[in-house]
Amino acid sequence: MPDEALSTPIVNNQFSAQDADITIQSSDGVLFKLHRQNLGTNTGGFPGMEISTQEEIVHLPEPAKVLEIVFQFVYPKKHPKLKGLDFGTILEVAEAVEKYEVFAAMNICEIRLQ
Repeated sequence: MPDEALSTPIVNNQFSAQDADITIQSSDGVLFKLHRQNLGTNTGGFPGMEISTQEEIVHLPEPAKVLEIVFQFVYPKKHPKLKGLDFGTILEVAEAVEKYEVFAAMNICEIRLQ
């Protein structure tokens, strides 16, 4: 039974849409169930947009704590201010938003890194 608990993937509570059409997995194994339309509209470089089935999982090298922040900038809602995050986490988020071209997050990351 312990092996079953370890093999059950964790789905991020904030990004667990039942009607998701793309699933992304962080480097630490957390799943994010997202909508391609939001990724396509609000980013310029997310991998996995070409995957045709919901069953396939796109694996990314960033940890869940970083991807959760990045994905908050992809959906139409109030963006996080990134206050209270340590410098290392902000740096990881800044690198991810540059890499995936999440333009809505670039300014706030630059401000927080100063």
